[in-house]
Amino acid sequence: MIHWPIGHGFGMMAGIFGAIVWAIGTFVLLVVVVVLIVLLARFLWFGTKASQRYLELNGSPTPRVKLSAPATSSTPASSTPTSSTPTSSAPATAPSKPRSPKPPAA
Repeated sequence: MIHWPIGHGFGMMAGIFGAIVWAIGTFVLLVVVVVLIVLLARFLWFGTKASQRYLELNGSPTPRVKLSAPATSSTPASSTPTSSTPTSSAPATAPSKPRSPKPPAA
């Protein structure tokens, strides 16, 4: 069998085109990764804020500690509760009646 001489790949033009395609592909991959990171961060940031707001409005199954600054008062907090009723996991302000539906858009 006769083997023809083997060259050095596809030549210089194919190497240049290959480098261009590689650079474009790398850029597209970088853009996709950055977009995914931004979307994940946005989802986590606004999702946690929305869940906190939902729990504030509808109550949470377990009591949560507020992260706001404590109010300054002249009397220190006492160790004995002021109320003798036990705490429950029900929301602090229960709605008196359900919301009425929105009127249809004209």
